[in-house]
Amino acid sequence: MKSYLALFTVSAAACLAGCAASSVEKKWKSPEHSGGPVQKVAVIAVDERGMVRKGFENRFVRDLGEQQQAAMVTYDLLALPEIKADKEAAAKAFTTGGADSVMIVRLVNSSSTSRQVEARPEAYVPVTTGFDSYYSYGWYDYYSVAFMDMGASWGTTKQYLYLDTSLYNLKSGKRIWSTITRTTLKEDSDRLVEVDRLTAKVVAAMRKDGMVR
Repeated sequence: MKSYLALFTVSAAACLAGCAASSVEKKWKSPEHSGGPVQKVAVIAVDERGMVRKGFENRFVRDLGEQQQAAMVTYDLLALPEIKADKEAAAKAFTTGGADSVMIVRLVNSSSTSRQVEARPEAYVPVTTGFDSYYSYGWYDYYSVAFMDMGASWGTTKQYLYLDTSLYNLKSGKRIWSTITRTTLKEDSDRLVEVDRLTAKVVAAMRKDGMVR
């Protein structure tokens, strides 16, 4: 999850909103879950950097709480290595806080695409392919080719990030709900705005399926 969450911690001061989009790609609900909404959710964002983990956990707890769904952050209880080292101790810490379920958020995949557009007329740019094509050039002719080839260009890069959010019953340890979301980011995307949209969509999907209030 490291590479994904880091993208959302970039300062928004130099970014523009509206150039990113998050969507719910897949959802799954356990057929064994016949109960209503969970009572209280313990949220774990899997990222080794404290501030990044805090940012995601705080946002999920905030969005869950908007409809009076009880939720709690876990960064102030246990470090990620501590949760991994002792399952029983982690479960006890969560249940002591009143949680009956745990939500784990992590990166599952990422990819990127790039595109570059030259900002100069093709007709004015001599093409040189191999030594034979420019061996007879004088220094100034060769310099002219190099200078013209230095024309301005614009590039665009898109990153596609897939996040898994899974909800588990703390008592049984079984997964009861999950979703895969896809987020598309450009260089000028406002990461802080987009992570708010992302968490809101995940929580909305959970509510639609009756998992939370």
